[in-house]
Amino acid sequence: MRVAPIPANEAERLVALRQTHCAYAPREERFDRLTRTLRRLLNVPIALITIVEEDEQWFRSVQGLETDHTPRDISFCGHVVASGKALIINDTWREEDFLDNPLVTGSPGIRSYVGWPLEIAPGLVAGSLCAIDTMPRVFSADELAGLRDLACIAESELRSQAAASLQKALLMRLDLMQRRHALDAATGCWSIRGFRELLGLGVSQARSDRGHLALCHLSIRHLGKALASLSEGKQQSLLSVVAQLLRERLPPDGALARLGELDFCAMVSAPTAEGLNQLLAPLTQAELTGVLPGGQEVEMALDAHVVRLADLGRGTTADAGASRLWAAALAAPVAGRLAAPAGPVHGPVCS
Repeated sequence: MRVAPIPANEAERLVALRQTHCAYAPREERFDRLTRTLRRLLNVPIALITIVEEDEQWFRSVQGLETDHTPRDISFCGHVVASGKALIINDTWREEDFLDNPLVTGSPGIRSYVGWPLEIAPGLVAGSLCAIDTMPRVFSADELAGLRDLACIAESELRSQAAASLQKALLMRLDLMQRRHALDAATGCWSIRGFRELLGLGVSQARSDRGHLALCHLSIRHLGKALASLSEGKQQSLLSVVAQLLRERLPPDGALARLGELDFCAMVSAPTAEGLNQLLAPLTQAELTGVLPGGQEVEMALDAHVVRLADLGRGTTADAGASRLWAAALAAPVAGRLAAPAGPVHGPVCS
């Protein structure tokens, strides 16, 4: 096996990665949309946006795997980063450099791979957009052109400042190890620890600019039965699918946390109360349909409990307001569907 080499500009590359907070950030719908499209376009079981860090490759978006990282030295995308060029492997069993790679001989059983480099600055490759199959493939010119086009979009998104400023502000406060612990590995959402810190920033900003902010506690009512009927691997796939479905309903600057096996929490803000109601409406829609890898459809019901910062009054400090909002969001039972916020109901927001 040929170990993924280290590029000559590695020190500069890592500085750029960390300045732009490419790795160890919460997953976002804008990236999930690209990997879902790539998986359909190339008809592959696995599609990833990878960020190659110092010792591992971390997945900014993942379809078809139940992990959020692999070691860098055995990664295929590490070779893309080192060369700055696309890597196309039609059959790993016929490639001396890869046939004994642990990702080939073990899970996920890579048999064919195509990866396109993603630059965050000229000459500095953050990672790749890649498609993986468990059988030999010859990728057509049209398929490679589609991959390239999607990679250009992914690269533009990595360079953009589209992520919420509050989430960026929190990421800037944390070192790499803290950022890893602030995320839930199974879903790519914020963990409870990271979300509580983010909520404090959100309340402070809402107090200062007189904006409107709310928490929406989300409970998947029939997910327990669905999980019990699935194998462990498919259970992880379903949780990942649920998180993606919820991210689709979030506004672009919304934040999502996983609270437990069946519970999530979203933070949403807007300049006006009416605008906040409109952004919350998609999150409170009761029906949720997930499709697992392989096409199995799972029907679920979503219970939502919304608490607005304005409901608590404006006389408290920011820290006290965050604590009270958090407690109120978690306090109400969600055994039945709770009332959606007042105002017009719209379809899912496309972020």
